[in-house]
Amino acid sequence: MDKKFIKVLFIACLSFVFAFSFAFAQGKGKGQNKDRPPGWDQGEKKGWQSDVPPGQEKKDKKQKNKSQNKQKNKSKSKMEQEIEDNDTEATAEKVNKNAEKESEKKVKEAELEKGEQEAKLKNKKEKSKANAKQKKSK
Repeated sequence: MDKKFIKVLFIACLSFVFAFSFAFAQGKGKGQNKDRPPGWDQGEKKGWQSDVPPGQEKKDKKQKNKSQNKQKNKSKSKMEQEIEDNDTEATAEKVNKNAEKESEKKVKEAELEKGEQEAKLKNKKEKSKANAKQKKSK
């Protein structure tokens, strides 16, 4: 009975230690605010022209340009969007028609090749029969 109690107590203590070790594993200030770069709240920012660190200003400008382009695209009128949709549908239909034509051409070519092969086989059979007759007659 004492051994079981000691084992249970030992396992409970280990689980308690693991639970608290994971809680403290993040450390001071880690993982609390993912919106700002590390060290944002510490010290004065010298040489910064904006809220972005000097090496990352170009990246921030690119992201702003992308968001502005998205806003421009959203502001297009419904008519323009419908026209674009119709154009894409028309081109898709053309592509489908062309693909169907190409597949029909391939099928016809395959049929022609098959016919040619059959004709060659017939010729070979006829020649072999003719050769067999000549051999028999000799």
